[in-house]
Amino acid sequence: MPASLWTIVIFSAVFALASSAVVTDWPSLEFHFKVKRNSMNVHGQSDFFMFANPVVSTDGNRVLYDVFSTISDGRTVYNYSLINGVGFSSISSLDNTVAPSINCLDSELGKLPPINAIVNALNDATVVSSTGNTLIECPSGELFKVTVNGFDFALCASDSSGFTLQGGDMDVEVKDLDSPVDIQKPTNPKQHCEAVAKPSSIAPIGESLLTGQPVLNATRNLKAAFDFSFKGWSSCSCKSTPRPCIFIHGMGVDEELPGNLDNYTDYWGDHLPDHAPCCSSLQFAHLNTVNNTWTNVEQQEKVCNRALIVSDTSTDRTISDTIVVTHSMGNLMFAGALANGRCSLDSSSTWVALAAPMKGSMCSDFVQESCAGETNIVWEKIGNITGRCPATTALKSLAYQGGNHTTDELDAAYTAAQEVYKNNVYAAMCSEWYSGIPSKYQAEFWALGTMVPHKSRKNDGMVEFQSCAIGIPDSEFDDSWKSRFYKTRLNHYDMEFLTGDSLLNGEKMPLKWFECLL
Repeated sequence: MPASLWTIVIFSAVFALASSAVVTDWPSLEFHFKVKRNSMNVHGQSDFFMFANPVVSTDGNRVLYDVFSTISDGRTVYNYSLINGVGFSSISSLDNTVAPSINCLDSELGKLPPINAIVNALNDATVVSSTGNTLIECPSGELFKVTVNGFDFALCASDSSGFTLQGGDMDVEVKDLDSPVDIQKPTNPKQHCEAVAKPSSIAPIGESLLTGQPVLNATRNLKAAFDFSFKGWSSCSCKSTPRPCIFIHGMGVDEELPGNLDNYTDYWGDHLPDHAPCCSSLQFAHLNTVNNTWTNVEQQEKVCNRALIVSDTSTDRTISDTIVVTHSMGNLMFAGALANGRCSLDSSSTWVALAAPMKGSMCSDFVQESCAGETNIVWEKIGNITGRCPATTALKSLAYQGGNHTTDELDAAYTAAQEVYKNNVYAAMCSEWYSGIPSKYQAEFWALGTMVPHKSRKNDGMVEFQSCAIGIPDSEFDDSWKSRFYKTRLNHYDMEFLTGDSLLNGEKMPLKWFECLL
């Protein structure tokens, strides 16, 4: 069965019929995506289709595409739809043993490419006479430069039935369809979903490309030449000196192993070996971060020992020629160890911080109060992330600084750790929104972000941006993966590199950030 037809059959089995309005003199479109970076694969797939129906305003000046796509990883079916600008996702099992779950999407299509952003970018397509890149293919068509969400593509319009987009991380083939596709609405969303896409104004060049009409000279934006080297888009090489890397995990690991591991995919995912060009080797600590506090003297000693052994040039107490990557409570354990003189960080080493709870986490206070019966909580929604009652030793030690569950001693430890963090961290990745990348745990972080009384709405579900960024001027942060201090819209687990990178969303590319950082 052809891939496109199979996609429609699977989708129809999950969603109830509710066709969107379609204007028939604009063709519906098939988008065929081919992803070049494995960290950007969608549910394990590098090759997938999306389908779009145009809804054109009555005056013909604006268009919004309804979109759907269905992707299967062999066990689970993931359905995505965008209807009247409202995004939905549905997850079901191929054997129908699990009832479909339906959720809202906070961005156009979550992990999938935003079709309406691509459509909008066509309005600013610029004709180019040459590319400066022999890999760009457009032998018998017209070549344009298009920028989608800050990422450059070479657009080749070779005939009247579609066009291609060629980029550093993906290629797209867009074809006209003979007839509209039934795009179907979820039968019973769990909640009211807000619109996440809006109509685009239509420029003559955009309309020509979308409807298969010739691009008239009057509509062209002409540029003599453009260098399609995709600098900053293609894979990065190490700009500094390659060094051994040690990854120190956060809370939630209940077993200590005596030495470092060569891989720890349960925590860090399986993408890192292909996206760490500055790591001459990768080693992973495996400590008990359930039954120990981050302030524990022995725990801090173990953190130092794990970091000291990865480089031959490190001395008994000084970490040299090493890249130290810390996530979540791992940041506090390492900062505490440095603050208390258990080891030191030589200038030849680099500290990279991820999702650091340097002021603690309101999740700790919330769980402690919930376990005491002071709040109502649905453990099924967050228990897999925070743990259930009683609150663990580690979680208690993350009580928010200055809050109801901390002590003077813990507050002082936070202050000392923050000073070390401010003075020694080379780069940091923090989040100002917990939407994240679609995954099996995404909904749990949505619950944490809404249920927990965080001090700020800017948080990753567990840790507030202000806690992660403490001591670092806000002006240092940017929402681009090119920034040393990266302000993201990832959830707490996404910053373990578990889910790879989003497509065409520069605020959700943790692996690309790390790959191009050093």
